[in-house]
Amino acid sequence: MTRLVDCKRVIDVKIVKINAGRGAIINLSNLGLQIGNLIKLLRKSPFKGPVIVEHQGSEIAIGYGLAQKIFVEEM
Repeated sequence: MTRLVDCKRVIDVKIVKINAGRGAIINLSNLGLQIGNLIKLLRKSPFKGPVIVEHQGSEIAIGYGLAQKIFVEEM
């Protein structure tokens, strides 16, 4: 289990844990990201910029701070 921001390359991962507050979890849920979802890490912007993931054919940008709170495991 590792944080989403610590993944080094384009990779398919499964969301295992979200260590964030209720509001952040609701925001992620509204984007379609929940525990158990399979997502693909597409790219990470330099200097703590947003993380771009793909879920069900849609690209989603997640801020660095929130992406730090998402724990994933490699598939």
